[in-house]
This record gives sequence, structure tokens and C-alpha cells, in this order.
Amino acid sequence: MISSLTIRNHYTSDLTRCINEIVVLLPLNKPCKINLNGSIITIENGIIINNADLFQMLNVQDVVELKLPLPLFYEKDSNLSNSYFDFNRIHFVEQFRNLVLKDIHHSIEDENAINTYISNIVEFLIREAKVLIPTQYIPPLYTKHPLVQKITNYIHENIHNRINTKQVAQTFFISQSYISILFSKVLNMNFKYYTTSLRIALSLFDLIQEHKSIYDVAMKYQFTNVSTYSKHFKNYIHIPPKKYVHDFRDGCFSIPNQITIDHVQIVNYFNSTNKATKSVTNDRHTINLSTLSFDTVFESGYTFIKLNDLNDLLFFSENHIKNTTLSSFPKVNFNILNTNFNHLNAFKSQQVLSVIQYLLTNGYYLTFKITDLSMSQMIAVPIKNLLTEINSHLDRVTLQFDFTYQLFNDFPMMITSLKHNYPTLKIGITIDNILKNSNDIVQTIKLIKSLNVDFYYIDLDLHTFNNLISHKLTRSIQQSNLKQNIALFCEHLGSIYARKLILTHITHTALKEYFNSPSQDTHVLLTQFLIEINTLIGGVGYAYYSDDSDYIMLVNQYHSYMPIVHIYSFMNQFYDQNIALLPNAIITKTNTQYHLMLFNEQTGSSLVIRIHHNFIKSFPIFSRLLNAEHGIITKLLPSNLEHSYIENPIISAINHSNCPLSKLQMHYFKDPLQYQLTSHSILYIMIPIN
Repeated sequence: MISSLTIRNHYTSDLTRCINEIVVLLPLNKPCKINLNGSIITIENGIIINNADLFQMLNVQDVVELKLPLPLFYEKDSNLSNSYFDFNRIHFVEQFRNLVLKDIHHSIEDENAINTYISNIVEFLIREAKVLIPTQYIPPLYTKHPLVQKITNYIHENIHNRINTKQVAQTFFISQSYISILFSKVLNMNFKYYTTSLRIALSLFDLIQEHKSIYDVAMKYQFTNVSTYSKHFKNYIHIPPKKYVHDFRDGCFSIPNQITIDHVQIVNYFNSTNKATKSVTNDRHTINLSTLSFDTVFESGYTFIKLNDLNDLLFFSENHIKNTTLSSFPKVNFNILNTNFNHLNAFKSQQVLSVIQYLLTNGYYLTFKITDLSMSQMIAVPIKNLLTEINSHLDRVTLQFDFTYQLFNDFPMMITSLKHNYPTLKIGITIDNILKNSNDIVQTIKLIKSLNVDFYYIDLDLHTFNNLISHKLTRSIQQSNLKQNIALFCEHLGSIYARKLILTHITHTALKEYFNSPSQDTHVLLTQFLIEINTLIGGVGYAYYSDDSDYIMLVNQYHSYMPIVHIYSFMNQFYDQNIALLPNAIITKTNTQYHLMLFNEQTGSSLVIRIHHNFIKSFPIFSRLLNAEHGIITKLLPSNLEHSYIENPIISAINHSNCPLSKLQMHYFKDPLQYQLTSHSILYIMIPIN
């Protein structure tokens, strides 16, 4: 699908119907006027023209026109027919203008960059500008001519019935020729164009439904036959309806990798009209609490803790379960990688069962990984016995299957059998082999979606994932971007399926690749990563402990908490809350408190963040600081002690010291509230509302 971006200057268009696209208009310098569905509207910040709208530009000057094909929207949201987009619903107008304008003066040649650019805009509009209505969206026409108003209202009410000038003439007691004169004089279009173009525009949503044929759609909108419908469809859409349906169902519309940009106009105008984006960057280090909009939900995704076997589960339980280690992690799911009960004696088996019962009763989740085909045949006896023992908590239990690519054809039958025998049991599948063996992105997505499971696990490290997926997503010769590829992969899956994704192998190297950062202190990068992917996937997984130092883990070899534990303790206040997301901060507001998490990812330089408030009396501030001096284990243990024996009292002292710096202090309300974050720092702040 081809999008287009241009700047209109001293431009007037004919009144036409918007069909099979969404049009965004953004004035750069001064307001402009358009005719939208019969009303003359002055545009100051921007406007969205929806599918089926009638619109005309009236001598517009310096207006960015962005056209986005409609299929790019209903690939992400199937409920578009009962909705429309309203620019006035966008709270962060400058953020949206920045999203559209910030890179258009550069030549976009890489397919990844194009996909990301267009996809981000489409997702923003669906999230921020979509308005749901109870019926199909048919734009009303506003006109001062009372008879034309009545006729168009009649057309809209009877759009699914047979309508012609003869019938309208009889209904309103006028001649057919007078109808033609009215439409030509008042609307500057003929009656047939008005009705046929509206029907074609509305029919697009029906056409993509699985259960509707082209014949059904043609009859619904009162075309004489399929041939007539196809003729008009091709006239407006420029391809036959059969190809339109085929391309949609074949996934051809899910890759928005084409855009036409008028670079000459953009280069000439951008330098003098980029003030629309300056207000975003100039104040990126200033936070005004009284003007924030909290309209994004920070999801509490799953946290998978990977344990090698059932013995590790026992050990973990003894050392961490009954203290506060896990209290900050959302939806903790213990991922047992080797579910072999055979090596356990009766005593150990009973211990394991007791721990499992305790975990499930106290709100934790459990996942048992099955890699041996013999374990899956009607489910091995030990697994079946376990499922029977914990039958009342199976809604918190998942079986994760990891088989070879050749066995995937047998997997749907296995899922059906399991769901029949254990209706509340969750099923997961490791999709690494699909990623390795599928030919292209379309086949990859089809295979993944064909598996009716609750979780899709990617056990590959993200660097390997990027290498595998990059050539499936694009043929660009430029270097693949991990950040873009994760977003595009989720984009192809669609939000419902992407929310089932679990990334279980997060490394320090991958984080640096994701952000293209040379930083050796990756705790801030991890924080930003968790915030960015929060709305994309269902969760992430970490090793409890690993000998691979590149692997992000919960504890080190001395059972000292790694920074990830502290990061989650900071983020705990934001889960399932409405948040404001700023370049260097995430903020939420409850009835009694503000919670802020500020971070500085820069190397070697400090970041000053100013916080404006409207409090009228002094207030306490509680803060916790994570940086090179506080909460970073590697700074407490010299490298020459890495492989040395350290006595338990010393380890306990180190663990006691290994925590963020906490402060509670009063702040005089008239003094400026300002924080200077040193390099690679994370600061959590809690301010009570007085």
C-alpha cells in the first residue's frame, strides 16, 4: 500500500469523496480552510478526513497532507466501520505533529524506517483519535439548502435500499431534472457520484469480512450485479474487489513499506516551519504536574523467572518466596525448563508438590516446559498426576511446548485434546523453530497465528532474533535495526497476538543493540526497554541466575540482587495505572500521590529536570536513587574477588548495602523543585498531593 506525504501551497481541490484512505492535514504556519461534508472549517492544529467524507481544500497554504491507505488501519483494528477519527480527541497534539514532521525533511529510503514511520502514525491515531459510535459511520452532509439537506439525509437512511432519481423525485414531489440541477449547483457533483461513491466507501468494511462474499456485498449496497459493483469499485479503488480481498487476506496490506514524498517542497518549507516541533524538544527536561495528561495504561505484563529444574524451584522457595523479593514483579510466572520428575524421590516429590500448591494459592503462576516428544503423548504420567493434584488452580498453570519444526502440523490436534481434558489450563509454544524455518514474514505470521495458544515464547536472544527476522521483514541493504524489527514483528502479528509474546532471553548486548548505545551500564537501557515494549508484548523472562554474565538475571553468584530487582521496585507503582510518558520520565497520579520515575541514559553528562507544581504549602518528598554508587552490585565487588570465596557475614553486609539510596525530606513549596541526575541514573519520586 502506498501512502503519500506532500505540502500543499496555494492549492484548491475539487469537492471529492475520501475513499479507501485516511487523510491528515497539518497547517505549518497559519490556519487554513477546507470544506468538510458541506461545512467550511478553519483548521488551526490539524484535521482528519475519514473514509466516506466529502472534502475540498480551499486555497490552503503550507499545509502538510498525509494520505494513509485504509487497509493499514483495519489490519490493526477490525472494528473501524463503527468508528471515525477526530483530531480534536488527540490530547498530545504537539507529540503527533512531531511524529509526522520530525523526519520528513530527510530522505526515507530504508523499508524498516518507512514501516516504523507509517505504523507509528497509524497506531497513534487508533489509540488517540478513534471515536466509537453505535452504527456504521456515514458522514452527515451540512448544507444551508433545506431540500438538499433532506435529500441527502434520505440517501443516508436508505443507503442499503435501491435509490435513484426517479424514486427521490416521487418522494419529495420534484422532477428528476431538478434533482440533477440541485446537486450540480449546491454540491458541484451529480446525484450518481454522490450515492455510488458513498456505497463503495462503505462497502470496503464489509468486503474484508471472512463470512461475506463479493456477491453479498454487491447485493447489500444495491448494485445490480457483481459485474456492476466491480466496475464501480475499480473506478474508485483502481483494482478489482477480488484482488482487494485476496491481497488483504494474504497479508499484502500489512506491510506499509511504500510512501511517496515530495522532498523538494518539504526541504524548502521545513526550516521555516519546524516551530511546530520546537516546543516538544525545548521543554523536554521540564515537567509541569498540573498540565499532564494521564491517558496511557501501563500494563502489568508477565514476569517469567526461569529455573533450570524442580530442585531449583525448591531452592528458590527456601531463599526468596516468603520474603519481599518478588513483591515488586507483576504476574510472576516460574518457568521450569526441565520438567523431569523421574530424578526426584518420594520425599522431594512431596516437597515440590507442596511448593507448587503454595505458589498457586498465593497468586503466582507456573509454567512447565516440555521438549521431549514422549512427554507430550497424551501427557506423560507424572505431568498428568501433577495436573490432577492442582486441578483447582489450572488457570495459573501453563504447559510450554518446544518441538522441532517438523512436528508443528501435529500440534493443533494436541492443543485440542489438552483443552478438552483441561479447559482452564494454559498452553504455550516456543516459536523459535518457526522463525528459523519459515520463508518469509507472511508465512511466519500465518504459522504463528494458526496455533491456538495462550503464549508465544521467543527463547532466542534478541540479537539472533533480529538476524533471523530482518531478512523476512525487508530486502533493504541497510543494517537492520533491532528496535524497528521488534516493533514491525508485533505490527505484523497484530496487537491481540503480540500481547501473547514473551521474550525470555534479554541480554546486556541486546539492549545496547536495541538503543544503539555503547553504554556499559545498561540498567537505564533496561528501564527504557521495559517501558517501550510495555504496550507491545505480554511479558519478559529472566534467569534466576546464569553463568553467562551477559544474561540479565535476578541474583549474582553471591545471591546479591541485581539492578533489575530495584528497577521493578521503582516501576511497581505504575502498573495498571494511567500514566504520562515523557522523554526522560514516566509519571502517574493517584488520589493522594504523584509517582515519578526519572532517568538519564547519557554517558558522562548530568541531566537537570525541573518539576513545576501548584502546591500552596510545603510537602514531603520520598525518593530512591539507583546509580553507580547505589544498588549496582558490580561496583561493590572488585573484579579480583569475582572467583574468590567470600564468607557469609561479608556477603550479608554487601547485600545489605546493595540497595538504592532512599531519602525523605520536606520541600518548601516556593522553592524550585529540581533534580540533577548523574550519568546512568534512575530516580523514583513520590509526592503526596496536598
